[in-house]
Amino acid sequence: MTINTIVTIILLVFAVAALAVCTYIYIRDKTLEDIRADVYQLFLKAEHTYLETGSGKQKMKYVIKQARGLLPKGAQLFITEEVLEKVVEGWFRAVKDLLDDGKINGTGKENAHE
Repeated sequence: MTINTIVTIILLVFAVAALAVCTYIYIRDKTLEDIRADVYQLFLKAEHTYLETGSGKQKMKYVIKQARGLLPKGAQLFITEEVLEKVVEGWFRAVKDLLDDGKINGTGKENAHE
């Protein structure tokens, strides 16, 4: 092995360790409920920012972009907007489902982006 290969491996190990520490600190300081509450606040802000009818996709993009900004910088390298969008859409569908009849039973899926 050359010195460049060894240095590259060492730097890679340190980068992975730093990402793991940042992610651990974020998860330690924020529970899943805290993260959901942050995303919910972003939805409320989007509702007040984009008032026009039919702006659901625009609101979702806003929420995803802002939510991704709440993640530690290291986590942002690995958590794409597409992945985060799937997670947030799942939460959004669950909330809509809960609100339609007070139960999470799959009845709120039809109108997930209105």
